Amino acid sequence: MERAPYLAALALTVLLAAGCWRLGEAYESEALVTWVAYPETVRVDAPFSFEFGGPVSPDQCGRLDTATLAVTDASIELAALRSTFRAMCAPQHVSFYEARPLRIATPGEYRVRSSTGIDLGTLVAIDSGSFSAVRTWGEGTIREAAGCWLFGPGWIGSQRVFALDRLAPELQEVGTERVIYVRGQLRGFISCGNWGSRPRIRVDTAWVTDKRVGDLYP
Repeated sequence: MERAPYLAALALTVLLAAGCWRLGEAYESEALVTWVAYPETVRVDAPFSFEFGGPVSPDQCGRLDTATLAVTDASIELAALRSTFRAMCAPQHVSFYEARPLRIATPGEYRVRSSTGIDLGTLVAIDSGSFSAVRTWGEGTIREAAGCWLFGPGWIGSQRVFALDRLAPELQEVGTERVIYVRGQLRGFISCGNWGSRPRIRVDTAWVTDKRVGDLYP
């Protein structure tokens, strides 16, 4: 009889160590798309990479199910779905990052949109000419590490992490709980100690939003 509580506690410890103790069925809901990177100008029918990402869950009780990119006559529509569980899970934030090969068949301007309502820029497709540099738009959080200012489209954890170059000093004081909007250009890499070599975003403009990190995980 005395072994029962011990065995139950041991089982719970093993489940928690595995990352998540799931109870019941998964609950499906929308995951936010908060960040993108793509060339502002592309050539019709020429392939390029379109990157996008966002937060999924504040702990390992959530997972990304699908992330979709659809091109319409005048826009690029981004969406994602997640599953969450009523559970006891490891407190590690989960975010997603996708890089999709894309071709635009018709010249014109394409507004980049997601259901989050965040301004994610406009892509222009031209019949001839050169691609522009890859630019980035979107919301996320920042933290300092190994002399770098790291940025990610969620609370920095298990996600694609970038290093910000030319981040204004006043923004370096906002802390890890506030959400900032960053617009810039991908320009090579920066070495960030234990975080390794991170893709560099040269910041053109950035500002603090009225959101806190909890708002990224509705």
